[in-house]
Amino acid sequence: MSMVQVCAHRGVCYAHQENTLNAFSAAIDHNADSIELDVWLSKDNKFVVHHDKTCNGTDIESESASELPSFVPALQEVFSICETMPLNIELKMSTITESDRLADELLQVLSHVKNKSTSINPLISSFDLSVLQNLRQRSDEIRLGYLSNQQNWETTHLFETLERYNFQAIHPHYSLISREFMKKARERKLDVNVWTVNERSIAVDLMGYGVDSIITDDVQMVKEVADSYSSQV
Repeated sequence: MSMVQVCAHRGVCYAHQENTLNAFSAAIDHNADSIELDVWLSKDNKFVVHHDKTCNGTDIESESASELPSFVPALQEVFSICETMPLNIELKMSTITESDRLADELLQVLSHVKNKSTSINPLISSFDLSVLQNLRQRSDEIRLGYLSNQQNWETTHLFETLERYNFQAIHPHYSLISREFMKKARERKLDVNVWTVNERSIAVDLMGYGVDSIITDDVQMVKEVADSYSSQV
């Protein structure tokens, strides 16, 4: 059994279009430990799963969910096939979407889903710290992870802020990982989920640092590395 969790980045994408129900189903079939996906809030307040701001030339935030291509799933559809699969949901937004509106809609969706299934408790992440702080001010229960590629994390009091707002995780680019970074995270009981790792040698190094989860496009490779690593320690 591997010590590090393997997270499928936008599902399993080498055989399926990313951020689609087929890609997520494939991640389940490949025994990923969790799935990372991206969501936008449509004009009619529906969360839809897509990475880019536009889809086939259509601005997602400016259209109703029903006007988007059929391969773009609603977040509710993802919950229906991933009821027991841990999800890492990255919030995407531009200036079109107000932070308060995004927070209100997300908390309503999560409340509705949890009333149906207590096993669904996704980790909500974003590069926008203020959006996550807004969510925390509205809910003590929501699980939060901050996405970061800040090289200057030591001088910005980042870890102190995450501790103050009771974050559960930090999601750094793998290049940020060091002994000092891991020490700061552990002192504040933060899980460290790194992105996006597709090279075997890098995965091995990260396991040596003791990261909690590796977000990857190559689930099978990282699982093999994790199993091999855990058998040697």
